[in-house]
Amino acid sequence: MIKTYDSLIKVRSVFIAFLFLAPISALISFPPNTYCQSSTEADEKSQEIEKLKSEIQRIKEEQQKQIEELQKRIEELETETKKEKEYVEPSKPPTEEVEKGTAKTYVIEWWKNIEAGYENGFFIRTQDDLFSLKFNIRTQFLFFVEDDGDDTATSFDIRRLWISFRGNAFRSWLKYLLILEASGDVELLDYFMDAAKITAIVPRVGQYRVPFNREELTDPFNLQLVDNSIVNREFSLGRHIGVGLGGVVSRFITYGVGVFNSAGRNTINENSNLLYVGRVMLTPTGEPRYSSVNPFPIAGQYAYSQGSFGDTETPLIALSAAVAFLPGYKPVNDSPDNTIINARLASLGVQEADIFQFSADLSVKYRIFSLEAEYDLRNINPNQVGIDSALSQGVRVQSGVFLIPKLIEVAGRFAIIDLGHDFGDEKIWELTPGLSFYFLRSHNLKLQFDYSFIRDELLDTDINRVRAQLTVSF
Repeated sequence: MIKTYDSLIKVRSVFIAFLFLAPISALISFPPNTYCQSSTEADEKSQEIEKLKSEIQRIKEEQQKQIEELQKRIEELETETKKEKEYVEPSKPPTEEVEKGTAKTYVIEWWKNIEAGYENGFFIRTQDDLFSLKFNIRTQFLFFVEDDGDDTATSFDIRRLWISFRGNAFRSWLKYLLILEASGDVELLDYFMDAAKITAIVPRVGQYRVPFNREELTDPFNLQLVDNSIVNREFSLGRHIGVGLGGVVSRFITYGVGVFNSAGRNTINENSNLLYVGRVMLTPTGEPRYSSVNPFPIAGQYAYSQGSFGDTETPLIALSAAVAFLPGYKPVNDSPDNTIINARLASLGVQEADIFQFSADLSVKYRIFSLEAEYDLRNINPNQVGIDSALSQGVRVQSGVFLIPKLIEVAGRFAIIDLGHDFGDEKIWELTPGLSFYFLRSHNLKLQFDYSFIRDELLDTDINRVRAQLTVSF
């Protein structure tokens, strides 16, 4: 029994030893490189991660460098573009690169700063608005038959051929206008410059139609009959060289004043005869705009153009008055601008006189209807003892209506001149009906017909005249 118990104790001791030694033997039996392998793989992954991080950082640095180079190039291009806009070098050939040591000079492509085209005339201008030029050709082809009782004349004529240039120079507000007459010998008609920085006060210098009576200030290409009236021929003051001031004040008043030679166009005075002129216009129903191309500085709806094309529903009413004074006038020069005054002084036997003139007019345009009425007065006060002053007056009434709006217009005019008792109370009067076809619904391309009967009591003649005229302006 004791023996058996000892045997059981030995068996239990062996079993316990087995349980304790079995795991140790198993651990000892694994390959010796198993743990080493796991540790090596972890190190390699860590190194790869670090390598990728380094690559990312390198790429970031390269990209930042490229961004900085591109930003620098952008700044250089912007600087070059700014210089091109501020300065133009037209004398050098385009896109030429010139080496100057280590530096480079780039020639600016000047034509990129210039615009050209057609807009009521061919134009060329700089994008900065410092220079511009607009070019127009305007002409009138005339056919007429005129019978004065003694003879009949039938003829074709190029009545007018005007070449005009207008625009601005050096500043957007420094305006100019140049008009040449080329139907015969080339002659300067108008050349003046306006400093229109403030359109209510615009200085003007040059040669132009003095701001006196309405009909003379209306462009001859914008008439609703073939030509001006006998009243305009008698009382207008024409073109002279001088200085003036004009502009548009608020929405109601436009004015023009000036001091001029009295010798006529393209002529200087041979004495001290200066002509003083002033004109003012009231526009109660509209909004006038300043113009740098008209002898009287008005544009827009109130521009001096005859006929109403129905562009407004509101009646356009304009009231105007003008005065002119020519002290100590001596008729030593003879030009188309003072022929009538010289002839009147010669008829009176006067060598020197103070001349005063007054003009007033009314203009109404409403839809397709137009009306103009003008009154003119001239007083010649001789500086010679024993010769009385001579007073002459004239009236013109003219109206038109479109039979077909903007296309066909009928118009008529009555004009009369009372030369006064110093000329035997003789009168000259005119009656002129007419018909106009506006092919472009403007004055730029039109065909006109009119008939005039003119009675001249001073010369005791009756004139019958038929005219047809084609006007082309572009």
